[in-house]
Amino acid sequence: MNDFYKNILDALNIDSSYEKFIILILITLTTVIIAVIMHFITTYITKHHLFKIIKKSETKWDDYMMESGLFKYLNALVPLIVFQIFLSKLDFYEIFFDKIIKICIVIIFVLIANAILEVLGDIYSTYNISKRKPIKSYLQVASLLVAVVAITISIGILLNRSPVVILSGIGAMTAVIMLIFKDAILGFVASIQLAANNMVSIGDWIEMPGQSADGDVVEINLTNVKVQNFDKTITTIPSYALISNSFRNWKGMQSAGSRRIKRSIFLDSNSVKFLSLEEVKKYKKIDLLKGYIEKKEKEIEKSNSNKNIDKTPVNGRRLTNIGMFRAYVELYLKNSPYINQDLTLLVRQQEPTFQGIPLEIYCFAKTIIWQEYEGIQSDLFEHLIPVIREFDLAIFQNPTGNDFRTLIK
Repeated sequence: MNDFYKNILDALNIDSSYEKFIILILITLTTVIIAVIMHFITTYITKHHLFKIIKKSETKWDDYMMESGLFKYLNALVPLIVFQIFLSKLDFYEIFFDKIIKICIVIIFVLIANAILEVLGDIYSTYNISKRKPIKSYLQVASLLVAVVAITISIGILLNRSPVVILSGIGAMTAVIMLIFKDAILGFVASIQLAANNMVSIGDWIEMPGQSADGDVVEINLTNVKVQNFDKTITTIPSYALISNSFRNWKGMQSAGSRRIKRSIFLDSNSVKFLSLEEVKKYKKIDLLKGYIEKKEKEIEKSNSNKNIDKTPVNGRRLTNIGMFRAYVELYLKNSPYINQDLTLLVRQQEPTFQGIPLEIYCFAKTIIWQEYEGIQSDLFEHLIPVIREFDLAIFQNPTGNDFRTLIK
């Protein structure tokens, strides 16, 4: 017991152990009342004055401090400090409460440190760089280090040993620690690689079939990456899986502002033919094809006349309905306001298969919005499929029940 409390007992002329015990109980109760009053005062000032000032403030960082619970933890620290100041020298306090109070103070400081880290993360998230260089994994590492230090200090308080001695003993447990925190260590290393190589950022659309992930990245933390799929489900991918396995990032498409259309129409090879002069004249009436046909006719006529080739189709060059349709599709795309003309645009024939002759359309829509993209793609093929008949071409299709019924009739 310190001199202050001894002087109080001497002044009251108290010698009895029972009376001393009663006085110490009264001192303890008085300290509890003071601690409660101090906590009430600080809480009242925080809620009714400080919070009002924060709400009126135009800055965001003080709002984040309020939302993180930082002030609540600071208020919780007040009664513990009061106990430590007024009762730390009492004999029974040292026996029963000293270690508990000190450990509680350590816990409060851990909560305060985590709240500060949360505030730093929230402030950082307001900047555009946070999407390209997220720091949540680093904040989690800092939080983990704070927890390790707090546990070390708490063990030192319980064992009456210096934290340095406790830390020296942890070296022998490195293998165990590596095993326990394996995912955290792998995730931390992977998150550094992801950030350094700019492989994935918050807001990126990634596709990873092996993890059933196809959607937008909503969170990158120490051990995993959270992806919100387009069906609104959440897929959690270990950070190191993004390093060790392949995945598709649609960031390039998003930055370009255009999305690729790549689809084939399979034409029945039996419907392909040379065009007669009458058919060529008919196609000249199509605005998109008029200039193409005139240029092609001059080119073919010059080629055939130079080689003294007669009118026999096999001997010379002739226009075909499949070539005419291919030219029409290409010109149609080049004149469409919904197709990006600055990116690759082509219509090509691919190797014939048992399903017919594939005519592949490869271009980019002027949007990355899913609904608009699907609308542009649907409108394109809803126009081209009926137009095919105008060129006396047929789409290849496997026989159906109606085809067999027609044959039987």
